[in-house]
Amino acid sequence: MTLSPISQKDPENILLVTGEPSGDQHGARLYLALKKIDPSLVAYAVGGENLRKAGAGILVDISELSVMGLVEVAKKLPVLLKAKKRILEAVRLHKIKTAVLIDFSGFNLRLAKSLKAMGVRIFYYVSPQVWASRKGRVRKIREFVDHMFVIFPFERDFYEAEGVPVTFVGHPLLDESRPEEDSETLKMRFFPGIGSSDTKTSEIHSPRVIGLLPGSRESEIGYLYPRMLAAFDLLRKKYPGLRALVPQTPHLKESLFLPMESIYSWASDPDVFRRIPGRFREVTKACDLAIVTSGTATLETALLDVPMVVVYVMNAFSYQIARLLVTVPAIGMVNLVAGVSPEGKTAMPELIQDAASPERIFAEVCQIFSEPGRIARMKEDLFRVQTSLGEPGASQKAAAEMARLLGGPSGGNHS
Repeated sequence: MTLSPISQKDPENILLVTGEPSGDQHGARLYLALKKIDPSLVAYAVGGENLRKAGAGILVDISELSVMGLVEVAKKLPVLLKAKKRILEAVRLHKIKTAVLIDFSGFNLRLAKSLKAMGVRIFYYVSPQVWASRKGRVRKIREFVDHMFVIFPFERDFYEAEGVPVTFVGHPLLDESRPEEDSETLKMRFFPGIGSSDTKTSEIHSPRVIGLLPGSRESEIGYLYPRMLAAFDLLRKKYPGLRALVPQTPHLKESLFLPMESIYSWASDPDVFRRIPGRFREVTKACDLAIVTSGTATLETALLDVPMVVVYVMNAFSYQIARLLVTVPAIGMVNLVAGVSPEGKTAMPELIQDAASPERIFAEVCQIFSEPGRIARMKEDLFRVQTSLGEPGASQKAAAEMARLLGGPSGGNHS
């Protein structure tokens, strides 16, 4: 199949499909980069606030779709099927010939089959983690996806070995702006009464602010936020001056958090505890350490140079299935990028499922704060992660290669 080049004379309608806030950010940046190549380009999207602000027509909002775990997906199946129907109707109505699928593999790989049957050319930006589990999915990618745009160097090697056309573009998080203020300035912005710094170079002598990063999905919040709050309650007793910051994903309602917080008296004291929507990077950078839900947030936290404890909990049945499918030695992306030692030691501690109890989280944080040189060593590992993610400009590189591919026949391995 050969498509016309992107040009003002022959405008393209494209489809962008994501299912999570991180994908919404990546999709918006990609669309803006494509619009610089062709200002007449029109996008219809499954997305959120970022794609909406970028000018895409939203077919389905990601707040309807975001879900994790086999049991949770089954419960949401009618919503997912309705969304798929709406997308395919839009493809017919707007004569869309090119789709960019962004992460969200459980939904997007099924959608890819239907789109391919309609003659749509399919680009996939931000690869499903087929190298981590269910490697058989790569057969679907080879059959339905015209070109992969990957964000980690090892993903390029994986797809090249599997015979899938692929381009490594670097990680889009490198294009996100970061706070100019240092962490001490940010601490005092969120907690004016915190006082002057009592830290020394790369080491914490009296921890003052801890981040609680419970994720962007309602299911994640339900499983993990109560554990994080309970762990902080224990930490407050050991470190009476400790404060907590929670970056709240903007699309999540405050009513989701309040019932979990209401059982703690300190949660109503803004000098001790603050949950702040829409300012992830500023909030996270202000922290001495963060308790982070496994996912893209671990890399975002790494890029802000904040050591972390990675946690994850899911439905018990989903976890048992995942244990059979997952073949990588860690679940936190920050640890997969940093590498795992032959002894199985990860750069950032991981507490998964039953291990992610308030007591275990408390103990892990206390050990980090009390062990001389631990924070400094963790920051050295974070620096290795930061330097391994490629160069900025992922969106521009992906957009330029997509535009080039749209000017000629599909196929060809470009890396």
